[in-house]
Amino acid sequence: MASKILTHEETAFFCEQLAMILEAGIPIADGLEVFAEDSGDKRFKEISDILTENMNSDDAALFTAMERSAIFPDYAVKMVKIGSVTGRLEDTLNGLSDYYSKKAELRQTIKSAVSHPLLLLAMMTAVIVVMVIKVIPMFREIFMQFDESAAAVAEDSVSFAYGLGTAVMVILLAALAVTLIIAVLMKIPAARRILYGIFTNFVLTGKMSETVAMADVTGAMSMMTACGIAPEQTLELAAELTENKKVLRRIKDCEAMVLDGEYFADAIGKSKLLPPIYARSLKVAYKSGAFDAAWKKIDERLGRECDRKIYGAVSFIEPVIIGILAIIIGAVLIAVMLPMTDIITAIG
Repeated sequence: MASKILTHEETAFFCEQLAMILEAGIPIADGLEVFAEDSGDKRFKEISDILTENMNSDDAALFTAMERSAIFPDYAVKMVKIGSVTGRLEDTLNGLSDYYSKKAELRQTIKSAVSHPLLLLAMMTAVIVVMVIKVIPMFREIFMQFDESAAAVAEDSVSFAYGLGTAVMVILLAALAVTLIIAVLMKIPAARRILYGIFTNFVLTGKMSETVAMADVTGAMSMMTACGIAPEQTLELAAELTENKKVLRRIKDCEAMVLDGEYFADAIGKSKLLPPIYARSLKVAYKSGAFDAAWKKIDERLGRECDRKIYGAVSFIEPVIIGILAIIIGAVLIAVMLPMTDIITAIG
């Protein structure tokens, strides 16, 4: 039994395959059987067999089979259900494939952005550890070979350098340990929500978190709008996609306005769900009948803005870490080398 929930990449691929089956006019259960036979991937064959078994057992609908399998994301199951009810299942599956492909790209972007600073942090820690364990003791042994007066002159500086290096080493090792703990906790849903809340409210990361959340939400809303899903359903589903409290509050405000009879485009502007320039373009598009195209452009622009902010943060963090590394190593080396001047003066 495949118990592991599909990744974004796997979900995108599977939705694409299901859309191709529908486009070819083949019943989904039959198409899945063919897919299972031809698939060279053991996991996808297993998933296809599970869905086929669920659909053939009691003529269950695709969304029911997906729900029973417990391996598809909740959002994908809900969207397939809506697509089935509205008669736009093929469009919905194609939209889900694009949506999860973008989510996978966004997640990879974030991983790449985080990995570079972490690599620099690990390198910085390794350099300091080597200096504390090997370099500074080596200098101490060298200084001890001089006469007692010269060695006494050097002892204070060497002790200061050793103390400084040890303190920095402990701080960096603690930072790496915290990073590893966070990486483990991110795999636990309850802990991930707590960490995400901290990340959202932290002054240095709050704006970036909001931008990432908006890119995620607009991608889903663009896809749902293109599939002809009603505004209130679109907002209800979009609210389930984010844990960012600011974005969630604006979605709820917009949903309340729509339920009160406000036009979707007007509600987006009044609730400040999107920046004013995007809200105005949606309002114009709503009147001209180009609502789907406008959403798609907004999705693309917010996606690019999200990428820019992530890479902008990385381009700022990396030189800062390198600068800190240079200052620390320089300070430790200077503290070690200063006794040489004192010894030369004492000998002279």
